Amino acid sequence: MSEGTRSEDYSSTYYNDAHLGGEGDYGWESDHWRGFFQMVADRVVGVVNPSTVLDVGCAKGLLVQALREKGVDASGLDVSEHAVQTAHPDVRGHLRVASATDPIEGRYSLVTCVEVLEHMAPAPAQHAIDRMTEVTDRVLFSSSPSDHREPTHINTRPTDQWIASFAERGFYRRTDVDLSFLTPWAVLLERVDLTPHQLVQRYEARLSAVLGELVEKREALLESYRATPAADQEAVVEEWEREVLEARHALLLNRDHVVGVEAEIGRLNHDVIRLTSDLNTATRRVSALDKRKAGLSDKVSRLRAQLRTAQSRNQRLTSRLTELEQRAQAPTSFARRVARRLRGGAR
Repeated sequence: MSEGTRSEDYSSTYYNDAHLGGEGDYGWESDHWRGFFQMVADRVVGVVNPSTVLDVGCAKGLLVQALREKGVDASGLDVSEHAVQTAHPDVRGHLRVASATDPIEGRYSLVTCVEVLEHMAPAPAQHAIDRMTEVTDRVLFSSSPSDHREPTHINTRPTDQWIASFAERGFYRRTDVDLSFLTPWAVLLERVDLTPHQLVQRYEARLSAVLGELVEKREALLESYRATPAADQEAVVEEWEREVLEARHALLLNRDHVVGVEAEIGRLNHDVIRLTSDLNTATRRVSALDKRKAGLSDKVSRLRAQLRTAQSRNQRLTSRLTELEQRAQAPTSFARRVARRLRGGAR
């Protein structure tokens, strides 16, 4: 998990129609996606009016292309080689393959980072925030807080946690800007030196409006409930109870699944411990055999040296024996000659 996702995780399969919920393959050629990003570009220019934009995690560069149509000097980077290589020819030259943690050159009036950091492990995601905040004073940011079904979403977090991370770098939410046209959780963050009074006033102004709307909706709901006939109220209550029971049943099934997974993990951990023990035993045995082999090798070397010494000594003794035999044969021949001469004189 600490590694995060990689370039190969975002191949053609990732950008196909099925993965994107039936909205057509992700690309400038798609009427749906082209129209969506043209709308986003219009709103971004209307809210921020940036002269230069860097889109971090740009995918195939649809936002970059839409902004360039509006006259903005926009460029992008993405970790997916497939995305950059298959981008529309009109924008491909303004995109590059890079990680969000790589150093960024230049300075930008706006950096956009839309649905990116949830794909990165926690530590690299924080590093990416450092990189973005180093090159701009404004960040348009969005990260899905709840889509846990997407397999590449390895770091989904509530939006307030991401905003707090930006606040550590001196960036705060523009509470006067509504970016819900992009995603419900999209925010515009600006580098600004706020006093505690200014900061509290900003957030209280937004909170007061939300709380006021909540109170009005609760009152309207209560009035609607009171105006509903008793029989209908009972039907509503029964429906609520049925939904609660279904939710509890689903929760129990999920818990059973979790328990089963935990049990399987326990068994696997036990197997890992057993295999680790077997491996350690085998390692110790191999080490002992290596030592024994080394001892036997030393003994063989000594015996070979002794054999060579014995062979050399045997050769010397054989030579000496041959010499002695030759010397022993010489006197015998001389004695025979003398005896023959003596026998001849006697006759």
